Amino acid sequence: MRFSSIKAISGLLLAIAAATAAQPALASTPRIGFWAGESINVCLGYDPVTCPRNVANYTPALWNLLKANNSFLYMDLIYGSDFGPALPGANQRTDGLALVQQANANGVSISAWITVPLSYGTFANQQNAATIQAAVQAFYTWKNQNNLQIDQAILDLEFPLGYQALEQVLTGNLAAAESLASSNLNPAAQCTAMGIYRDTITWAHQHGMKLSGSPLPFSLNDVANGNMASQNLLGMVNYPPFGFDQLYNQAYRAEGVDLGSGYVASIYKKMQQYFGAAGQVTLGSTGVPGYSTVAPVVTDVQMLAGLGATTIPIFDLDGSVNTYGLNGIQQIFDAAHAPLSGSALTSATQLSFLGSQALAAYNDLQVFAAAATPWVNFGKQANAYPNGCGNMTAVPLSP
Repeated sequence: MRFSSIKAISGLLLAIAAATAAQPALASTPRIGFWAGESINVCLGYDPVTCPRNVANYTPALWNLLKANNSFLYMDLIYGSDFGPALPGANQRTDGLALVQQANANGVSISAWITVPLSYGTFANQQNAATIQAAVQAFYTWKNQNNLQIDQAILDLEFPLGYQALEQVLTGNLAAAESLASSNLNPAAQCTAMGIYRDTITWAHQHGMKLSGSPLPFSLNDVANGNMASQNLLGMVNYPPFGFDQLYNQAYRAEGVDLGSGYVASIYKKMQQYFGAAGQVTLGSTGVPGYSTVAPVVTDVQMLAGLGATTIPIFDLDGSVNTYGLNGIQQIFDAAHAPLSGSALTSATQLSFLGSQALAAYNDLQVFAAAATPWVNFGKQANAYPNGCGNMTAVPLSP
């Protein structure tokens, strides 16, 4: 073949590749599920998050609806309360086991949303890395001992429970920002915690178990800005480590105000850009302003389906059932089969004023954290993203 022919074919292939890359994501039919198991009946004398669950919504009609729509639940299971050794102050519960068994009996897929008691920080964070590692290992034993069918374990990758300090910082309280920086900014401690989480993912994979994570949106600015300062400031460990099987960023439009569907779309696009197919989002919070009615949830599911999302967990089951009823839940399932396209999709992905303000505040927080790190660490800079703490890639799950 002559060189000119090769050159022509190469040019054609490059043109095809460029055109393909420019195409929008193909619409999908994502699976819709719910975070579940957090609703409790208030009790005395115990850690409040470990009080007995309120299981009133888990009716035969709900189980049938979930199964008919190939849905799933991410069930909150608390280390030291639902499984593992008893932890001080934690109520010992069996209702979590019963709910998992009901899901198995009804053919509803279930994953374990692993948290810890309030006194241990509730969510997986920088301070409790060793406790979370113990929780994952204890969960594996508990699951096998009880012959449970559980698809994966998921860590709620947040900061230690309590939003007050962060709210003060985001609203411009300089004293609160300086206090948070002095307390939390510690690059060496961050690397230690990240290493423990990396090893926890590796352990899970070596034992044939999927392990996923659900990070907060703030940490995406670490990826964009090339350092891990905001995670360190907030005591979070989101990424690294690398190797979670899925990442469901908490793109919660309903935060007491309505941040708009474009806010959700912006976070989804960033997750796809940075983490590929593993980068997904979760929606919430149902039953509060922004999601006070089912219509905005339907819109966001249709929009994400149009953008190519594969799995959409919604926070939370009880809030959804209590606010929308089972008919509303069916509308959400139906929305997954009606993806937005064209001008409707373009309109839904436009940022609102409040959505833009929220994203700008997250970036301001990241810039502040990076600038404050050397101020409280004798000149030491924030750990660089992604390799500032060395190799943070977990061993992958074997096929």
